[in-house]
Amino acid sequence: MSTALNELLEDIKSIEPLPQVATRVMQLAAEPDVVPHDLIAVIQSDPGTTAKVLKLCNSSLYGFQREIASLEEAGNRLGVQTLSSLALTSCTGRYLRDYGYADPEAALALWERSIATAVAAAAIAERSGRIDRHRAYTLGLLENIGQIVLLRFVPEHRERLAAAIASGTDPVDAERAAYGLSHAEIGARLARKWNFPAKLVEAIRAHHDPRRSHGDLALASVGHLAEVATHRFRVGDRPGESVPFDLQESAFTWLDLPHDALDTLEHLLRAELAKARAIFEIA
Repeated sequence: MSTALNELLEDIKSIEPLPQVATRVMQLAAEPDVVPHDLIAVIQSDPGTTAKVLKLCNSSLYGFQREIASLEEAGNRLGVQTLSSLALTSCTGRYLRDYGYADPEAALALWERSIATAVAAAAIAERSGRIDRHRAYTLGLLENIGQIVLLRFVPEHRERLAAAIASGTDPVDAERAAYGLSHAEIGARLARKWNFPAKLVEAIRAHHDPRRSHGDLALASVGHLAEVATHRFRVGDRPGESVPFDLQESAFTWLDLPHDALDTLEHLLRAELAKARAIFEIA
């Protein structure tokens, strides 16, 4: 095993997990008999998440006639799945942007791409009808969580990675060559370590190549196409950052979608990302 891979595996072991409220919300939302009150009890254990969820509820994303003043009201109006998506968005935003990166701009770009990918995944799932849009949103939000390890812990290999990508090497192959694992494989290890649902773990692992999925092919395909769309339209990118991921055409087949299904997403992604920047007070 290479030194780089050994270091990477140690970094995965040591990284701080997502807030416990995020993991518990995911677990509860997957249960068939969960009600809003169950989620609210978890969300209220974290004042920061509570405040951000209420801010999201009262944003232009929902446009309610009067202010929502409590999580109970939010749960009654929005339901379990939307409430869980709001809580995950809040927790993930705080985690990705505030976790002490050496490069805050790169961390912010990762968060913005995560939001855009989540929006794209939900839209693709809704059009396909084969995957619940809330499950798709969660995957899109978290599928690149492995990149936090590459951003935070192994900067000494970034120049080699950038050079390989610039020479035409597929980014996922370049990551494996530089580190021994791709960000998708790192993300799956983190997700398993943090007790994410098994189908979500597998979809994170396979989102760059759904053909390799040992779980839900349709869910992995949604994650794949969502990321392709985000990079195609350079949503959330900083200058010079976008990298070309290979498109797996079979993902359209598994979702029963036409091959031009991504073409109409650009306006939606840019509009929703602009709203998210305003909500999270990002210039």
